[in-house]
This record gives sequence, structure tokens and C-alpha cells, in this order.
Amino acid sequence: MEEASLLSLPEGMRVEQIQITEHGLVIAVEASHPTSCCPLCTQSSDSIKTHYRRTLRDAPCVGRQVQLILTVRKFYCRNPYCSQKVFTERLPSFVEPWARMTIRCCQHITSIGLATCGKGGARLAARLGIPTTRPTILRRIMALPDISGSSVVYLGIDDFSLRRGYRFGTILVNLESHRVVDLLPDRRAETAARWMYQQPDLAVISRDRGGEYASAAREGAPQAIQCADRFHVVKNLTEAVQVLLARCQAEILTEKKPDEPSQDEQNKPFISIEEWRPKIPAHIERVQRARRSERSARYEQAVELNRLGKPPQEIARILGVTGRTIQRWLKADTFPDAKRRRRRPGSFEIYASYVLSRWQAGERNGLAIYREIKEQGYDGSERTVYRYLEPLKQAEVRASIDVHRLQKWTANTAIWLFVRDPEKLDEIEREDLAAFCEASAPLKKAYDLLQDFLSMVHKREGQRLDAWLVRVAESELPELQSFAAGVEKDKDAVQAGLTWAINNGMVEGHVTKLKLIKRTMYGRAGFALLRQRVLHAV
Repeated sequence: MEEASLLSLPEGMRVEQIQITEHGLVIAVEASHPTSCCPLCTQSSDSIKTHYRRTLRDAPCVGRQVQLILTVRKFYCRNPYCSQKVFTERLPSFVEPWARMTIRCCQHITSIGLATCGKGGARLAARLGIPTTRPTILRRIMALPDISGSSVVYLGIDDFSLRRGYRFGTILVNLESHRVVDLLPDRRAETAARWMYQQPDLAVISRDRGGEYASAAREGAPQAIQCADRFHVVKNLTEAVQVLLARCQAEILTEKKPDEPSQDEQNKPFISIEEWRPKIPAHIERVQRARRSERSARYEQAVELNRLGKPPQEIARILGVTGRTIQRWLKADTFPDAKRRRRRPGSFEIYASYVLSRWQAGERNGLAIYREIKEQGYDGSERTVYRYLEPLKQAEVRASIDVHRLQKWTANTAIWLFVRDPEKLDEIEREDLAAFCEASAPLKKAYDLLQDFLSMVHKREGQRLDAWLVRVAESELPELQSFAAGVEKDKDAVQAGLTWAINNGMVEGHVTKLKLIKRTMYGRAGFALLRQRVLHAV
């Protein structure tokens, strides 16, 4: 086993005495190297003039604070041409001149500050046996060397918020080393271009669709290839399709009213396949009615106490509920009926459409239906199938494509039917998607164009971009044509982004990490401190 010194003292130092006190360890250390070099002329000298003592704080040992009483010497400089006649011996690997703590203690404080913040770091350091203060931690962080001068070939650039909606900065990431190389205090094109001009090796710049960074790349690094981030390109296209979807959906619901139900259907309640649930057992229904009666009595009592002028907090204390519940009840001005729980997906869900189709085809034998789906892989019980068939005798469950299917979707939610991989949609989602495409020819055309573009993105077939833009121009869809016009202005960067493997995902990850660092400092750190912490983050 390799032996190691407990205190890890540098060569030429020895421990004279160790004393245990109430507050920690006091260790007397003496420098024993026979010579020392003059800090001015670097000539070695062995002429000792005198000794003196330095009191240093060191890193804690076994949970105790460590204080070093270091005895060092002063030497005569024997170089007749040196103006430094007397000098103090230096211990550069252990302690800096005039410092009150060792280098490793400073490194511990710096690491704590980078991992936490000023006040939080001071509290953590005290628990670890390193008494320090918030200004000391911040001072150690600000004393870290600047590492932003490295050469960058592949650069990722994006903005971040210093104060949301008011002040923004710029983050620059080396896509090869996966490290943040610098932060800029704003997102102006002039500032970014000035930084890029100092990087003659820049070959590729990955950015979002913003015009400021595109202009900065053209001015500061004209030799570099610009790559538009694929995520932002797809996001812009998705937003365009969402606007088209909202317009077409409004037209569909205006022009095509839902079909009037027949006389038999009017007398029979209708439920959608998404709301199809087994009938609630009688004993559970009795419990639900009892709980509803209890809530109704509490609600009436709360209304009466409010009418008498009682404050919500006192009403909550009397009724044994929270103050927020009372506020919600009084704000609603109606009895707060319990919401029906969302149905959890079970083993029967994937066979629901098949069971419904067999029921509509005239099959009324539950055992026969159970055997059919069991052959398809159903692992549930026969009783579950009977419970699901029971509601079909009192109500009609529909899964056919009609306007009713479109009313449950908004443009914000229906866009996911268009964007997702068709193979990953379940049967109901496929039917809803087919309902949109059958109800509107523009939506069908937009879906084909969107899926073709997503295929181009996933396979990185940027050479097909020109043909896709021609199809959009001939589609007569103004929302997609507006997107295509924006792509034409930034065509080279978009085509490079659809062809190269480079993207801004790594930069977005560093922006998320930057936000975490900002929050640990409660958002009160200035730009200089934030820059230091981000550049030296582990």
C-alpha cells in the first residue's frame, strides 16, 4: 500500500507539533529546505537572516478546523546586482504570499461557491468545518482565471434571459468540447460579431432562426457555414400548420353541422368511446351519494357562514377544510360537484374498438367476445368484458368519423395528431386524424407536406428542400407559403441544418443549466458573477 502524508505537505516542510484544542487542531509546521530562490532574480540562496511565523487556515481534517502555525525564513540575496537584498522564502504550491489560508482551503471554498451560491455556500462551508463569509466566497469565484480565449471551430449560439422580457444575454458553446466558452451581456449583432471576429478558426455556426445572430455571423465570421437549428425550423412549421388548423377547423364546424340523430337515437343516450366505462357498482354508488350529500351540507354551511360575515379562514377552521377550498367554493357560487376521474388505461383499452365493432355487428354473447379478444392477446378477466358490455345496453357508444369527433379537439391539441409519427398513434387518434383529413382537403394537403418535411428532417435529406418548397408554392395554403417565404430568406442555413448533424440541442442544455445557476443565486447576481460561475461550472 502506498504511503501518503496525512496533511499532504509539500517537500521541504515538516510537522513539529500537533495540538488538539476546543475549536480544532493547531499544527506547528516548519520549512526545512536548505535553500530558497529570490523572487526577483531567481538566484538560490542559503544565507538565513531570521525566522518568523505565519498563521494560516487549512482545509478541515476529520471534521475539525485546522490552523497552521507556519515558521518560515528570510534569506539574504547574494546577487550583488539584485535590488532585493532580503527576501522571504516562497511556498508556491502550498500558500500564496501574504495569504491567510492555504491554497487547498481556497480551492475548497471556490468549489463550494461554484456548486451553491454566496449565502448558501457560507452555510454549507460552516457545516464542513470551513468558516467563511459570503463576500469571501464571491471574491474567490471572481478571482478564477478567464478561460474564454480558446480557439473554437464549431460554435453554437443562443440567447438567454437575464430579466425576462427586458434584458437578454448570449451564450456561446464549443460544440466539439461541449463547454461554454463565453457569455455576452446582450444579444445585439454588433457584440456577437465582435466576438466572432476574434475567432479566425470558426468553420460552422449553429443558431436559431433569429436575424440578429445571422447578421452577426455574416459580419464577424463570413468564412463560417451557418446551420439553422432543426428544432426551431420544425417549431416554425408547426406553428404555421397550427394556424391553418384553427382556420380550417372553424370553417368545418361552421359549414358542417352535426347530423341530427334518428328517433331511436334521440331516446338513447350517446357516449363517446373515450368516455366508455363500466357501470359503477351499487355499493360504490351509494358511498358516492353519501359523500356528495356531505359535501353539499358543508357547502351550504359555508355559504351561510359567509352570509353572516365570517372570513374564509375562520369558515375553513369551523368546517375542517383548507382556506383555499372555501375560497374556491365561494368564487364558484355553485355547489362544487366532484370531477369524474380520468380513466386509467388498462388491458381492455386496446381491444375496446374491436369489442364495439362486434357489438354493433350484432354479437351479444359476452363469452364469445371474450374468447375472441383472448385469442388476440387479452389477458384480463371475463368479468371485465361483461362490465364493459353492460353500458352498451342503455347507451350508444360511437367511434365513427363525424363532426362530433372534431369538436373535442382544439388547434393546440390537434396539432400533435399531425406532428407525431403515424405509427405511434393509437386507433382512436388515427380515426380522429382521418376525420380531419376527410373533412378538409387543405388539411389533408398540409398533413402530407408536414410529414414529408419531418421525414426530411429525421433522415437529414436537405437536398430535397427545393422540391418541397415548390410543392408548398403550388399548394395554395397561405400559412405554409408564409413559412416557405421565411425559409427562402435563410435558405442556405436551413438546408445546412437539414443536412449536417450539427444542431443547437447542446446549447439549449447549457441554457437550462445557466437558468439553474441563476436560480441558486435567487436571480440577483450581476452579469460578471454569472459569467464566472457558468464558465467554471462542472
